[in-house]
Amino acid sequence: MDKPTPLTVELRASRRIGWLLGVVHSAAVILLLWLPLPWWLIGIASVPVIASAVSTINRQALRRGKQAVRALQFSDRETLRARTGDGSWHGGRLLGSSTVGAGLAVLNLRLDDRGTTHVVITGDGVDRDDFRRLRVWLRWGPGPADSKTESS
Repeated sequence: MDKPTPLTVELRASRRIGWLLGVVHSAAVILLLWLPLPWWLIGIASVPVIASAVSTINRQALRRGKQAVRALQFSDRETLRARTGDGSWHGGRLLGSSTVGAGLAVLNLRLDDRGTTHVVITGDGVDRDDFRRLRVWLRWGPGPADSKTESS
């Protein structure tokens, strides 16, 4: 049987993810303002929230930075390669904790040389047909080569 052609998905910036992350981080800062604490302590507590917002929006929504995943190439439902912002490809596996729905995919990846990372994909962050192919591939695509039994 012929080996299936790998699925490659190019990721782009997502306004939906950017807005969502912005709203969530803003809500966290607003909740800090409601706490009965001195203003200087609220200011100190807000710094990590703002830093998290900048880092997460850059990496997940805008796909900027060396750590941002900009493309995925699947050879089967579990084995993949991820291209990061520095242009290098990293081998890895899709973890079972990943979830894929009609408009959102949260892919938890274990990259061989970078550890665990998460990629959030919405319909506006990828070509419509590529998103459909990704959802179909992850559900019904070829299984890992080591799970197939060979008869002699």
